[in-house]
Amino acid sequence: MGTIVITGSAGGIGQSTRERLYRDGKEVIGVDIRNAEVIADLSTPEGRNAMIGAVAATSGGRIDGLVAGAGITGPDPQQVVSINYFGAVATVEGLRPLLAQGTDSSAIAISSNSSTTLVSLPEGLVDACLNDDEEQARELAGADPGTAYATSKLALARWTRRTAIGADWIGSGIRLNAVAPGLIDTPLVADNIDMIMNLGDVYPIPQNRPGRPAEVANLLAFLLSPDASFFCGSVVFMDGGNDAALNADAWPTTNTTADRWPVGD
Repeated sequence: MGTIVITGSAGGIGQSTRERLYRDGKEVIGVDIRNAEVIADLSTPEGRNAMIGAVAATSGGRIDGLVAGAGITGPDPQQVVSINYFGAVATVEGLRPLLAQGTDSSAIAISSNSSTTLVSLPEGLVDACLNDDEEQARELAGADPGTAYATSKLALARWTRRTAIGADWIGSGIRLNAVAPGLIDTPLVADNIDMIMNLGDVYPIPQNRPGRPAEVANLLAFLLSPDASFFCGSVVFMDGGNDAALNADAWPTTNTTADRWPVGD
């Protein structure tokens, strides 16, 4: 049957993924601040540690898949960084021992195409995240939640690519990848969808519509399955063509290491 953990399971992409996996016959352990099997606040080290312990107890110490999807867009940039990057990384790292006990194990971090479609993202904040310095990262988060969101998601994409190829991950048979959605019609962005759709050349979406949570759920279900067995360290864009419209000539770069992950022109 398979046991899958989803953080951010109470709404949006997480809820749709939960419903899709249920239909596939999977056992799902949801993690959220409400309406979940495990109630947890991933904004603090204490909350993350409590979540890891609760998931271990609920699952019996074994899971087959993980979607680290908990995230916020605002209003506090420091909280955005703490949840979107440090909460996600702590989730993936903390639940790795449970994945190691599973079958065809796969973990997915939810990044964002804002990591490549926004410009002038602060590299100092990315570096603080990747150096595991949450205190400094919060200090560098700035005043704009949107920039903090995009930068935390860029750092998460880089961390995923660096980590996935290691001995503890693919070397142990655990696949780790990231998905980078664009504009998806969820409660997180409901108030801003019309505005975003009217940004024209600044934020073009060639498919001329927002994505649906169920569409992302279908991709996540595939990446969690053995059918995606050759994915390792990938960052899969799912944005209706938005990144391609803005960055068609910026990828691939001449140096495609994690340190050169494109951030737009």
